[in-house]
Amino acid sequence: MGGTSDLLRAAARPATITAATAAWVLGALVNDLSGWSFTLTAAAGAALTALAVGIPMRAEHNARVRARTAQQVAEDAEARIRLVLDDTLEPLTYLIGGITDRPRWSFGREAVELQGQAKAVVLAAAAELPGADRLRSCFFTRVDERPVRLVPAGFHGRAEQPRTTFVEGTELGDFALDMLARRLDLFCADTKAASPPGWEPGGHAYRTFIAVPVATEARQFGILTVDGLHVGDLDEDDVATVRVLARLLAVALGA
Repeated sequence: MGGTSDLLRAAARPATITAATAAWVLGALVNDLSGWSFTLTAAAGAALTALAVGIPMRAEHNARVRARTAQQVAEDAEARIRLVLDDTLEPLTYLIGGITDRPRWSFGREAVELQGQAKAVVLAAAAELPGADRLRSCFFTRVDERPVRLVPAGFHGRAEQPRTTFVEGTELGDFALDMLARRLDLFCADTKAASPPGWEPGGHAYRTFIAVPVATEARQFGILTVDGLHVGDLDEDDVATVRVLARLLAVALGA
């Protein structure tokens, strides 16, 4: 149906220009114009009619090009997400299965290595799934020695090693630990516009970040973060993605 409509529109446009130009010519004849006056009147009519029809045609063409470009971008993004998910979920399923299949009495170095591999897979996926350039994902593991801390325990993406340690008894540390304890997600769209309590302005290169707890109902393992250098690199939709990855990591660490 859409193809038929396009054909009808395409056929109607030349007819419209011809009819409008003919109207100008007839008007010139009725007014007894001849010679240069007739030629100029007919030419002006044709030009103005072409402009009147041509400008909307050009705008419609540009809109179609933009629509095709946006559709291609969406299709490319969807394909990339499917690829990353395939590359993430399959190895994660395998690793979690390998961990849970081991008898508890034999849980040792091999299982710890599998958990480390699961963490690496999750960090890679977290840095790649949102799609922006030069994202970085980090995992901060909970250390229960007093004072309780969240310390960097791995990162992926942008070559900028995390330096922050969240320490109990500090404003920022208490905020992060409370977020983990209450299983709360955090999305900061712009660190300069709104940032967590105790945040030190100017101490970080990134402008936006997501932080989600890595925890089961019974255990707290740490926090998974993703950050970007520019406002808009991350959005609310990315929070759900990072949350799923954090839950999968919690299952692997808690198995």
